Amino acid sequence: MSIQQQYSLIRKLYTSQPREMLLDLSILQGIGISSQRAASYARNGWLRRIARGIYTFPNTELSLVVGCSYLASQITCLHLGGCSALGEVREDDAPLVLWGDNRASLPRWFVEHYSVRYVSARLFDWNDEPALHAATLERRGGLLRSAPERALLEMLYEVGSSHDVLKAREYFNTVGDVCPLASGRLLQCCTSVKAVRLYLRLVRQAKLLDVDELLGSWSVRVGSKRRWVSRLKDGTTLCLGPHG
Repeated sequence: MSIQQQYSLIRKLYTSQPREMLLDLSILQGIGISSQRAASYARNGWLRRIARGIYTFPNTELSLVVGCSYLASQITCLHLGGCSALGEVREDDAPLVLWGDNRASLPRWFVEHYSVRYVSARLFDWNDEPALHAATLERRGGLLRSAPERALLEMLYEVGSSHDVLKAREYFNTVGDVCPLASGRLLQCCTSVKAVRLYLRLVRQAKLLDVDELLGSWSVRVGSKRRWVSRLKDGTTLCLGPHG
């Protein structure tokens, strides 16, 4: 290939692709740039290699928004969830929590660039509320995030493994208002008895909702009428009544 043809490809690359996006081989090959040529461009400073077959433009900040936008094509419904979507009492050294629908491992390059961890759990059964899945996600700061009610339930799902009940209570005390309608619909879909009963207990203690009215209006999945007792991964024992 002549020097003129090479610069024509580089010009096409630079004028056709947004500066902030990640470029994989499918994008580059669509422009006419082979994997060998992409590697050559990286060696000569026209591209910056992130991982095998993944590049970005030089001097481009690889923000979390860019990384998540790229992974969103591989992990269904990738979003900032749990504690990270609430954010008010997040510890500085705590990794951000990403949730998604796929059982997957985050790529090595991703975890090397960002302090993150990934959670995938069948926390909600959306069969009766198919539109609720999307309705309880919101885009802020370029990232898809759980709405507060959904984030609280995601956070409670991890009580005993990533944080304790005291930390969970802090989130309820700082979250502000929660929506009775969103709470009822999500609790009706939530498959985790622990998360549901803890939500009822903590939302009652924080005086955010009238729990008795909520239970009278929605078919909340509290499990049996017996107390729910479980020894958690952190060694603590959790005892919850059917209404929290």
